[in-house]
Amino acid sequence: MKAKTRSTLTAIGVFLLAKFKWVIALLKWSKFGGTLFSMAASLSAYALFFGWKFAIAIVYLIFVHEMGHLVAARHKGIATSPAMFIPFVGAMISMKERPRDAATEAYLAYGGPLAGLLSFLPAVLLYQVDQVPFWALVIYLGATINLFNLLPVSPLDGGRIVSVLSTKIWLFGLAALLALVVAFPDSPMMYVILLIGIFSWWNRAREGYRSEVLGYEKEKLERLAAMLRDWPKLTSTLPLKMALAAEAEEAMKHRGKLRKWSIPFLHDKEKFAREKAEIDLNYVMRTRELLQEWEHQPVLYEDGDPDRPVPSELLEHAVRKAEADIAVIQEEQTRYRTYYKSSSAVKWKVLIAYLLLAGVLSGFMLYGYRLMELYTL
Repeated sequence: MKAKTRSTLTAIGVFLLAKFKWVIALLKWSKFGGTLFSMAASLSAYALFFGWKFAIAIVYLIFVHEMGHLVAARHKGIATSPAMFIPFVGAMISMKERPRDAATEAYLAYGGPLAGLLSFLPAVLLYQVDQVPFWALVIYLGATINLFNLLPVSPLDGGRIVSVLSTKIWLFGLAALLALVVAFPDSPMMYVILLIGIFSWWNRAREGYRSEVLGYEKEKLERLAAMLRDWPKLTSTLPLKMALAAEAEEAMKHRGKLRKWSIPFLHDKEKFAREKAEIDLNYVMRTRELLQEWEHQPVLYEDGDPDRPVPSELLEHAVRKAEADIAVIQEEQTRYRTYYKSSSAVKWKVLIAYLLLAGVLSGFMLYGYRLMELYTL
């Protein structure tokens, strides 16, 4: 694009921003204002570098893809944010709640590339009618964008779909993505997706270890809740203080014998022992603080009767807090155990649907590429 043209577009943009600030403010506070404003920003950015026809085509393709996710989410009753466009990156929606399982997440993910396939099918018919090269570009772009999204790497749609089959497939997807990074080293987005993919795989690989740590923390919280319920029955807090001091000393001594660094998987046993010591120390500190605060509170009695002490609001609140923390841990542990579990029937359906969509998109990508070659020879 010539410098004169760019300067003209920039001047127009500045003029519009100056004259229509009220429109931008209205869009910002409306339900779909963010979508419209970010779409306009992406459209302008693409047009600035590649021209308006290309900009309209790619924004349209991305928009339909994201609408596929939104429709799938609505069908499953999952609330989402409106679509937000990011120039030269694409667009995204965020879920306001976590899907109950990987199969539901796969359904939401599949909606994007499926809608993406439907988005460029009209271009196939239009090309047959008038043979305009622009329609060939739309076919190629639509198929390529959606096929790339089917790479079995989280957070791409393909990674979320194949997680129903096995998250170990993410490793093959990472290898394929790494090959693309080597082939196209000038694409910053490839590096970002690769890093996120590695992070996602790592989190999944470490879920078993985290569940074990959470299990120990749950045991300590259960012990704390039981202890707090017994405090009003104590005749003296001295034995409790001595027991807490001894426990803290033992935890510090044990922690001091363990190395401060560890190699994941190889040193998990030692790392777990160190984390247990840290949890023990945190538990002692939390208990001491509660004990100190409780001891300084006056004891109240119902109608002044010494045999009817009023339950301590501090202790009751602490018990509720411990029980709430236990519930969160139990929910997380249940998710670790069950989120990726699916029946054989569901796995077969997902596999067939994934391969079929990938195959159709591959065919259209080659078709679009060959059509474009006709006009570049």
